[in-house]
Amino acid sequence: MENSNLTVSAKAIEKACSKVKDFLDGIVDKGSFVETDVFVTGKGFDDAASALGEGVVTGYATVNGSPFHVFAQNAEVLKGSLGKAHADKIVRCMQRAVKTGTPIISVIDCAGARVGEGVSVLEGFAKVLSEAAIVSGQVPHFCIVKGNAVGMMASFAAMADFVFMSESAIMSVNSPMYLASKEKDYPKYADMIGFKAHKKGSDLAQFVYKNEADLKKQLVKLTSILLAAEEESTDDPNRVASALNKECSAAVKVKAVADNGDYVEYCGEYAPEVTCALAKVNGISVGIAATDSKVGDGYLSLAGVKKLTSFIEKLDGFDIPLVTLVDTLGVNPSLSEELAGAAKVTADLVATVANSSIDKIGVACGKAIGFGYSVLMSKGIGFDYTLATQNAEISPINNETAVNALMSEQLGKAKDVETTRAKLAEQYAKIQANPMLGAQEGYVDNVVEAKNLRPYIASALMMLLGI
Repeated sequence: MENSNLTVSAKAIEKACSKVKDFLDGIVDKGSFVETDVFVTGKGFDDAASALGEGVVTGYATVNGSPFHVFAQNAEVLKGSLGKAHADKIVRCMQRAVKTGTPIISVIDCAGARVGEGVSVLEGFAKVLSEAAIVSGQVPHFCIVKGNAVGMMASFAAMADFVFMSESAIMSVNSPMYLASKEKDYPKYADMIGFKAHKKGSDLAQFVYKNEADLKKQLVKLTSILLAAEEESTDDPNRVASALNKECSAAVKVKAVADNGDYVEYCGEYAPEVTCALAKVNGISVGIAATDSKVGDGYLSLAGVKKLTSFIEKLDGFDIPLVTLVDTLGVNPSLSEELAGAAKVTADLVATVANSSIDKIGVACGKAIGFGYSVLMSKGIGFDYTLATQNAEISPINNETAVNALMSEQLGKAKDVETTRAKLAEQYAKIQANPMLGAQEGYVDNVVEAKNLRPYIASALMMLLGI
């Protein structure tokens, strides 16, 4: 005999969860999602049907054939708010992921805590955050901020390896209402703490998506690099790029090196003097960090240094080789940035590079000056293979500073100081900053034509990985 109460409950939860399940179906392989903990209901609800599922859907699925555990907060049920049972469902999902060694996808859309549950909800948040910390050291975690990531769920998102953020989503540790009340003209939340605000002010959200189809495309592309370290390449490893023989941007360099010119950019608009990309080179997954002395004043900002640190930490966690394309004057010589902690921020990058266990290939393909050379490509810090292009400059100080410090006597005798300064700087670059000097001392393995970077990098990767 059919139990009418169970039938009503099943229909109720199916209706309540239909939108979030449609979202999940749009980002995982068709028909692959299997739900778990379907009928969990927290205690203390007068209308149990309205609370079925606890405002979060959990389960497992595949993305591009790879298995994932998945949870998605459901704003249609209790506004996606977090209570004890809600937290327990999330924790069980993450524990299954860790036990099976399976990556996890989390979808955040949470109105905050169910304050009526009192201390229980605080304990619930603590359990979720604690489990997220365990996940971060065990399995890959891809977080999707679909709607509201407010309060401790913002901290949760920040603990993920990679964060995708909807164009309409918001993310903040403190109440958006409170933050807005402190600003002039009470701005819209999306303008204040949405992706547009985050993308230039932090590296918290690495990617943005427009809809499910766009998100799925990005997920497939990213996971194919991160979860499949080697595959057959459809591009010629010996392909040359004549465009590199001329002055060009970091993006052009990355495109020339990557298979079929295809890559996923990490935090594209944050600290634009640094381009970080995940790509394949001859079918091998790599992380490419390219600095660009033509952006801004030619130096690395503290944001740029933080971006490099975060990116290299992620490569180390996924055991993906690092390729650096170095073109920078070093760290920004700014008093404000010194007082903002330049020593500590740069020390973090130094420690990250020095302690990383991944294979590292460093390339001077522009100005490799001071800190830029020492930390981003030197043998002394642990790079396995180093190259320089024929037009590169490697020096402790930039040309202009060198002229002022070392050639002040000639400048003092010059009739046309600026013309003389320019000639002396050019002379210093050709002689004292010539990459052949480093090559002769064994610090640079080879000096090559810029157009040949891809063949040399592809060959070095195969050598380092023993392929």
